[in-house]
Amino acid sequence: MDQAQNLRKMAWDNKRSAVYVTVSSGKGGVGKTNMAVNIAYSLVGDGKKVLVFDADLGLANVDVLLNVTVNKTVKDLLEKKAKIEDIIVKNVGGVDIFPASSGFLRLTTLSDEDYDILTDAFIKMDKMYDVIIFDTGAGISENVIKFATLADFFIVITQPEPTAVTDAYALMKVVKSEYNIDKMFVVINRVKDESAGKKVFDNLQKVVDKFLQIKLEWLGSLREDPAVLKAVRNQKVVFNSHPGCGYVKDIDKIASRIIGRKVDVKNNKISNFLKRFLS
Repeated sequence: MDQAQNLRKMAWDNKRSAVYVTVSSGKGGVGKTNMAVNIAYSLVGDGKKVLVFDADLGLANVDVLLNVTVNKTVKDLLEKKAKIEDIIVKNVGGVDIFPASSGFLRLTTLSDEDYDILTDAFIKMDKMYDVIIFDTGAGISENVIKFATLADFFIVITQPEPTAVTDAYALMKVVKSEYNIDKMFVVINRVKDESAGKKVFDNLQKVVDKFLQIKLEWLGSLREDPAVLKAVRNQKVVFNSHPGCGYVKDIDKIASRIIGRKVDVKNNKISNFLKRFLS
């Protein structure tokens, strides 16, 4: 049984068909979940089949943002009380959701068995979706780092404030040191325009080039937009409630840049994630 499972995991590593996007941040409150969800809706508009996996496993927020009632969560999967088909909330405005749980401390640090169960779930979902987006928790927890290793696109979102940029740098440093991930994508949120965001990125890149030897790629910026706050307060997706606003235009640019890039398979395989299971 173990050998068969390991072979399936190796096959998935080599022949994954979905594009995996992990969205993380060094600190909370920088717009991570909003970006992850709105990118999903933009990709659906381009004809993609998209799943948003709430990877903040102990503090669910995707279902809250979308005002969705869930019956089963990742907790039920890990406790072997439900299958993935029972958990996925289908067609929330065109996007499928895999909900997390709230208020369960054990989910903040998963066991090897938990990761094994999740990996089996990803193998199944790989055939179901074109894009799987992981919305992780904020900070440098082990769970965040593990989901970073899954990604074809590991995106770090931050804001211009020095504390946010410093925490983003700390996240990059830990991910690099723990799993030697040396390619990351950056989005700067809540800026006046793209040039302002690019300036923050350029300054961050100088420090990263000097101390971390990570290849950073600029995905874009998200301008400050009152439509975002209005949508959040009403538990709406700004992509749907304010389709012509500046934030949505920026989201569309970022989504198209993700899909338009060719994934470097050699640099984005998940072998490090699987080593603990295949040893």
